Amino acid sequence: MPDVFVSPDKKTAKDTAPILSEQKPSHHRFAAFSLYPKNIDFETREDNEKIILMLRQHPIVNVKWIFFTLLLLTGPTVLNALGIFSLLPIGFPLVITLSWYLVTSAYAIEGFLNWYFNVFFVTTDGIIDVDFFNLLDKRVSEADLDKIQDVSYSTNGVLGTMLNYGNVQVQTAAEITEFTFESVPSPEKVAKILDDLTDKH
Repeated sequence: MPDVFVSPDKKTAKDTAPILSEQKPSHHRFAAFSLYPKNIDFETREDNEKIILMLRQHPIVNVKWIFFTLLLLTGPTVLNALGIFSLLPIGFPLVITLSWYLVTSAYAIEGFLNWYFNVFFVTTDGIIDVDFFNLLDKRVSEADLDKIQDVSYSTNGVLGTMLNYGNVQVQTAAEITEFTFESVPSPEKVAKILDDLTDKH
């Protein structure tokens, strides 16, 4: 598995004063919105670079794969109830059932890993977008704070408004001209943090 997170060194473990005075540090391992996260790092971080914010997509995006996982888990029971297994030679139902649950487990694990390892970082130096594709492949895109030209956010639909999640669009003068933090919690707060950082830079 690609080493997205590594332990921070002692030199950079000290806390720094928040960019926004009203913000308090917050983090737990499965958080989608972590301000000044502790014990979190990424491969390309510089020695003096501090992580201000770590983002994942809002947990609501997991509902789709969780729903289909639960639906798939009922497959062998439905096939047995329909009498399909009784038409097969002895031993085949067991092989099919085990294979079915193996594929279902792989689907569920992939859904979770895609959510957990697809992260966005906002640091004192810039923004980092980590795109996790599978256990062997990932893509890391970066832009310095002085390259950020515009920050905007949007919240769409009733669900997005009720649960306060949406997209944050960042226009840059870097090699990648647009970064989109999709379906992240508190998009207006993320945009405010980015605005404050670019103003102070």
